[in-house]
Amino acid sequence: MDKNTLTGLMLIGLILIGFSYFNQQEQQEVIQQTEEVVEQKKDAAIKKVAELEVEKEELEKKISLLEDSSFLTTVPEFVKKDSILLQHYVDSVETINRLAEEKAKQKALEGEYGIFYPASEGKQEYITLENDKLIIKFNAKGGQIAEVKLKKYQSYKDYIGTEDSIPLLLIEEQSYKQSLRIENDGKNIETENLYFEPHLINTDSTQILTFKAQTNEEGKYLLFTYVLANNGYDLDFLIDYKNLQSDINTDNVELDWAMKGLSMEKLTSDERMITCVMYRYFDEKRDYISERSSDEVDLENATNWIAFKQKFFSAILINEDKTLTQGHLAQEQLEGNEYTIAYAANVVLPSKNTVDLKFYFGPNEYQELKSYDAGMEDIINLGWGIFGLVNKWMIQPIFNLLRTTGFSYGLIILLVTLFVKILITPLTYKNYLSSAKMRVLKPEIEEINERMKDADALKRQQAISELYAQTGVNPMAGCVPMLIQMPILLAVFRFFPSNIHLRHQRFLWAEDLSSYDSIYDFGFNIPLYGDHISLFAIMMAISTYLYTKMNSGQMAQTQQPGMPNMNIIMYMMPFMMLFFFNSYSSGLSYYYLCGNLMNIGIMWGIKTYMIDEEKIRAKLAENKKKPKKKSRFQQKMAELAQQQEQQKSKNKK
Repeated sequence: MDKNTLTGLMLIGLILIGFSYFNQQEQQEVIQQTEEVVEQKKDAAIKKVAELEVEKEELEKKISLLEDSSFLTTVPEFVKKDSILLQHYVDSVETINRLAEEKAKQKALEGEYGIFYPASEGKQEYITLENDKLIIKFNAKGGQIAEVKLKKYQSYKDYIGTEDSIPLLLIEEQSYKQSLRIENDGKNIETENLYFEPHLINTDSTQILTFKAQTNEEGKYLLFTYVLANNGYDLDFLIDYKNLQSDINTDNVELDWAMKGLSMEKLTSDERMITCVMYRYFDEKRDYISERSSDEVDLENATNWIAFKQKFFSAILINEDKTLTQGHLAQEQLEGNEYTIAYAANVVLPSKNTVDLKFYFGPNEYQELKSYDAGMEDIINLGWGIFGLVNKWMIQPIFNLLRTTGFSYGLIILLVTLFVKILITPLTYKNYLSSAKMRVLKPEIEEINERMKDADALKRQQAISELYAQTGVNPMAGCVPMLIQMPILLAVFRFFPSNIHLRHQRFLWAEDLSSYDSIYDFGFNIPLYGDHISLFAIMMAISTYLYTKMNSGQMAQTQQPGMPNMNIIMYMMPFMMLFFFNSYSSGLSYYYLCGNLMNIGIMWGIKTYMIDEEKIRAKLAENKKKPKKKSRFQQKMAELAQQQEQQKSKNKK
């Protein structure tokens, strides 16, 4: 085959391939156009069938009238003889009957809906507002929110199950209620049953959606206005009673607001532990219905906000003008893995022509909530008392500062741990120094216990106290540094599990630092342990055991008669922690693991380079030679011993 022939064959092949491709494109366009035509014809056919059904129904009514002997007796004879007159007569009777039916129906609707009966029928229509953070769908029936999605977050199921970014569903229509209860002429009307007329206005910075519920009089209507800015997690909600003051009791308008909390995280039972209704009175701290309870509470003061708080997200109703003064809140624990708890709030709205409210639908993120200047940041439970203060003023600022570096969250937790350990190193040193002094005195304390084993406990304790006084050792000196450290060590127990920034953050084998890590799933549940094995929890428990063993080896182990064996108690703790932390936040287990390893290193460094027990022994021996004045405690002990001796002498007599 020569070169020209080969070239020709190649060109023919390319032409055939191109023709096939373009022909396929044309076929796809034809198919698409055909499908559109079929769909249009299908819609037209459905519409025509509906029209025929109406005509059939009307025809059946006419036939039934003509077949009704009682009706025929009312028809004049001359009308019966003229088919055209008979047709007009039947149509007139139908019209009269229809008007009578409509009148009866209207009267029934007035009896149920009062002046709002024109809004009792209508078309269910959905309208969606969207900004950079929220997607909110509204239902024209009820003029209420039907669905809320958060664009920057995902549920755990979507996060782990797909690479696509699926917005988190915070509120679903079937488990959400937002309705006004309005009193008109003795009737209680629920706006969730009314059909509103929607109207949408878009501006450069906001989207404004209004819903109008008509009454039986022109110029009188109920108006809901929703305003969504182009950014942010809040939605303004305005209620206007347009010229309705003489028709409804504005002193007794109630807002029913309720929803079921959707499970969004890895472990539903863990979500329930910190899910509840929270609220705040003006100029007071936030309050709440106890977590893990089914309970209710009455509002007794001007309420700033009411929050349906979940583990990492909240729906919050905000009132800024101190007009919500009465209401009732409730929560009910739910079973299963679909929902956490059922929230409910019923509040009496102020007697005003216009009521201004605001909704917040967003994350429990400290700075975001704090920006509303309403104490909403307290929704995040950082712990009570001093533990909350440590988190708020120390742990959280450090964490947020490190977050700006762009480091992975595993490294950030490590650096937070390192900072805390450096901060408390002087206290650790004092604690270790006190333990070293007690170890030096241990032989002498044991000698006293042996020598005075037949004496009463008070005398024995007095002798040991005198030894402490002679050597200048304070047996409580090691407790004070430990007590100072405890708030710092325990504060993080609340901080890491409630920190939304750890949510869906991977580190090593952990797929989500806000929840437990699992290296093996059993497929069944072990009571108190769970259905999986958490490697971080195991490593944390082992490191706790090693640190406890090392620490106990540095302490004086003088066992007092009648006292429990502290070694057994200390060694039981790591085992108990293994069970407790198995289903807890892997970020928290990792933090304690890092802390234990650092503690071991710090203790080794102090022992090796900073503590010399021979020098301590020499110092204590030198202290014994110095004259000592009895402390108040020693004087008190001596007085008690003397009183005890006197009492014994009296008993012998």
